[in-house]
Amino acid sequence: MSDNANLSIALNAILCGAAGFGLLKIGPSEHPWAFTSCVIGLTHGIVGLVNGLAGDDNTRKIQEKTTGIMEILPLPLVNVDLYMGGESNKIALAHGLFLVPLTVSVVMAYLNSESSEDEISGTLQTLKVMTILGNITSLVFLTINEGSVYTAGMAVLAFMAKFGAEFCEEKVKEGSGQPVTYLSWSGFFILAAFAVTGEK
Repeated sequence: MSDNANLSIALNAILCGAAGFGLLKIGPSEHPWAFTSCVIGLTHGIVGLVNGLAGDDNTRKIQEKTTGIMEILPLPLVNVDLYMGGESNKIALAHGLFLVPLTVSVVMAYLNSESSEDEISGTLQTLKVMTILGNITSLVFLTINEGSVYTAGMAVLAFMAKFGAEFCEEKVKEGSGQPVTYLSWSGFFILAAFAVTGEK
């Protein structure tokens, strides 16, 4: 097994632990959106573990699909739960609506021919970035209004998972993006568990 495979297994184990902690701390009946977010994180971690151990093309393809889901879904799902608990139910609905254009784009990407793949890929990346930035802004708004350290940390980690990892991969050292992403996702799930359950 190569060092990259060992690193990937370790990072996925950390992600499984963090998402599993979130599942134990967050009740599915009280906070279904955040619970679903942790299920997605745990699923991605398990798929990553299987891919690291088996290392075949099928598990690699499945992990690529779950990575796309991890980039998009957990952040808005946790935001919906955070805003549902407060007085801003309309803002929670807005976070749910963030997912509609992304879902349409993903479906269109699978249905269209390969000739328009670049155009759809560019549109999908733009929608991903807009969704992530919109949700990070929402966490910052919540941090300012409620003074929660957990939501501030979640905003920083969500930013690092996408943009910090890309910066590290391109400017710092090749291969440094994956650890930044996985550690950021892991920290996000731990902080989300505390934020959603209302701990100070």
